[in-house]
Amino acid sequence: MKRIAVVTATVAAAAAGLIWMLASPPPSSAAPAQPKIEARKAQVLHKDGLKFRDLNKNGTLDRYEDWRLPLDQRVADLLSKMTTEEKVGLMIHSSLAGFTGPNGEVLGLPAAGGRGAPGGGRGAAAGSANRSFQGRNNPNSVEPMGSANPSELIVDRNVRWILVRPNAGEAPEVTARFHNGLQEMAEASRLGIPLVFSTDPRHGAGRGAANAKPVISQWPDQLGLAAARDPELVRQFGEIAAKELRALGIQVLLGPMADTTTEPRWNRISGTFGEDANLNATLIKAIVEGFQGKQLGPDSVMTVTKHFPGDGPVKDGYDPHNSYGKWTIYPGNNFDYHLIPFRAAFEAGTGGIMGGYFIPVGKDTLGINFSKAMITNLLREKMGFHGVVVTDWLRNMPWGVEKLSEKDRQKTIVLAGVDQIGGDNDPKFILASVKDGSIPMAVIDASMRRILRPMFQLGMFEDPYVDPESAKSTVAGDKFLEAGYLAQVKSTVLLKNANNLLPAAAGKKIYVEGIGREAAARYGTVVDDPKSADLAIIRVASPATTYPYGGAFAGGGGGRGGAGTQETPPPTATYGVTLAYGNAANWSVLASIKKLAASGTPTVVVVNMDKPVILTEFIESVAAVFGAFGAGDAAVLDVVFGKHAPSGKLPFDLPSDMPSVMAQAADVPFDMDDPLFKFGFGLGYGK
Repeated sequence: MKRIAVVTATVAAAAAGLIWMLASPPPSSAAPAQPKIEARKAQVLHKDGLKFRDLNKNGTLDRYEDWRLPLDQRVADLLSKMTTEEKVGLMIHSSLAGFTGPNGEVLGLPAAGGRGAPGGGRGAAAGSANRSFQGRNNPNSVEPMGSANPSELIVDRNVRWILVRPNAGEAPEVTARFHNGLQEMAEASRLGIPLVFSTDPRHGAGRGAANAKPVISQWPDQLGLAAARDPELVRQFGEIAAKELRALGIQVLLGPMADTTTEPRWNRISGTFGEDANLNATLIKAIVEGFQGKQLGPDSVMTVTKHFPGDGPVKDGYDPHNSYGKWTIYPGNNFDYHLIPFRAAFEAGTGGIMGGYFIPVGKDTLGINFSKAMITNLLREKMGFHGVVVTDWLRNMPWGVEKLSEKDRQKTIVLAGVDQIGGDNDPKFILASVKDGSIPMAVIDASMRRILRPMFQLGMFEDPYVDPESAKSTVAGDKFLEAGYLAQVKSTVLLKNANNLLPAAAGKKIYVEGIGREAAARYGTVVDDPKSADLAIIRVASPATTYPYGGAFAGGGGGRGGAGTQETPPPTATYGVTLAYGNAANWSVLASIKKLAASGTPTVVVVNMDKPVILTEFIESVAAVFGAFGAGDAAVLDVVFGKHAPSGKLPFDLPSDMPSVMAQAADVPFDMDDPLFKFGFGLGYGK
């Protein structure tokens, strides 16, 4: 069928008194505003001088196709037309990666070298030590999930919510074309129900040299936004990120993280707003409103705030992606403290909530997404959340239900009050439970109403398509890149500045380690011998945490920018600069810092703080120390050399030693003895 052109207009309302039974809204003196309409596989209907998409191709304007009608009427009409198979397809929130052709065409098989294994998913390497992502050799009776290409997902399985991950360096216009191609598949279906694309956070600047041609604006970590201590900056980030994502054809963010990080050894702290639940709440409200606006609409990106009811107090700092780290604990009886940021997210109108993997000790014996006590009783009934609840990507993390079959695990999830299962790609298990009566249809229909509402609010039934040329000009535009750069600057925290060494004078000899030489050359002559330099700058990774059995979420390292070589630590090595237990890489970082400091050249250390770091073993021997929270080299150097003054403040306490870390209560903030630097500390440059 030939493509039908985009139609946009503002047209006068139909004559008063002309009412189309079961289709038209009541007469109104105000003319309805014609939204942008685009159809590629369906016809455009003309009625009362207005235009609508004929999504079910019957030549008649159905109530769900009529954008003039109240939201609940549209939802009810579509729900009445859906088959059971179409309904349960919406309860799968799948992943898709690797099917993008070089010009954005939709491929039937993963492209060679494309991101992700067949069927999308995380695509963990076969040799990965973390078996939790692999779907095989799993000790928890997990059935490996089969692959699915786009047509199988969208046409055969009726999946409509998809987490998309672009190939590395993929141009915005290519991403936009790919999403349009997938939307065409959905529009051609029986009811023309559009797709909703989600994404993990993708605006991080990283911790090293800047990408020469970034494909999206570059911002500090969420933790860096907390260090910047500016709710309006956080709101601005949400607004800019939403514009970029909508230009790409993405409508949902799987974020922000509302977890309050009271356990300093956890390895996901960089994705949070830090240790103080009240600051966290203020910034969560700002970021949700930035992404969504005051209410969901065609320009919004819906947020799925996570990981309810708070992943911060993890036992021993381990991560619940792994069986040995599946518990959150509350020795300080401080469970409610971790709910504070989620209440702020509800106040801001977050469209979705993601439950955590973990088992909350003392609250239930099941992981959150299997727990009726957590989802129905606490989240929905006690806290009053009525939006979409989606699981984390939990196929291989069945904590508390390890002995159940996959069918019974998914039934448990649905009966707990969850609407969507994240990371799966086939609704067959839910469908089987509906057909045998173990999941009542009333439960499915309640989820459908929650899932369909934001799809209509986001404007997907009027125009799910985007303009690739607009994506090209909007995403990573100069103004957006400048705003992200300034946020990186504001996120940088100065912890020590002996004898007011900084800001450093430009035009002298500089030695750098772990810093891009090209970035440093803007400020002086880069030399190879630190002894011949006027200033030495070393950038080091955040602690690499040692985990039992080799497993970890997000690896163990602290990102790019590490320094030093791999050496065997001496028997006396203890904590290094880290919260890990003296592993070789961390001892090597400490040795590199001390070697540089011993050169006699004034030394500046930039520590990438993915988590609280112990600095006591080197801080007295160096001239200056910065904490960086996802700022690139250019932004950090601009602060070192005084183009911008430091203004960031610590978003957590920094411990003095490992015993104080070990002694603190996992669920209680600010309870370490004698921290080296307190929450909120940060120096400026003196006059």
